[in-house]
Amino acid sequence: MKLAALILVIATGAASADQAPLQAVSVVEYLPHEVLFEPHGTDDAARRIVRMRLLAPQIVDQKQFGFDVIESDFQALCESEGLRIVAESAPNAQEIVVSVASEAMPFGESAPNVVQYFDLFTVVDGTCVWGGL
Repeated sequence: MKLAALILVIATGAASADQAPLQAVSVVEYLPHEVLFEPHGTDDAARRIVRMRLLAPQIVDQKQFGFDVIESDFQALCESEGLRIVAESAPNAQEIVVSVASEAMPFGESAPNVVQYFDLFTVVDGTCVWGGL
């Protein structure tokens, strides 16, 4: 089972441990966790959705770092890191999903003690347009 999980992480583009935290608008630091592409198993040109998964342990304190505090970070993270990923690995991507969690969780799962926020952007003329999630 551990080998299968390791292969999944490698195939999806997990961030390396030595990657620097990303800074956006707020004071929260975002640690790259993994990047997922859809459809899965396709080459760069066929990838239409980029899921950028980030960790921000600080957001567990929702009074200090609630969604209202970090909301503007999603646009900044999409414009900087999301568009970089599109340029390097998914040139025909149409959407970028930015997700932030207080701790690492397997994709698609949740836990009551883990804070998670998501936002969707459409890629239009090299910019991120908010999708209204």
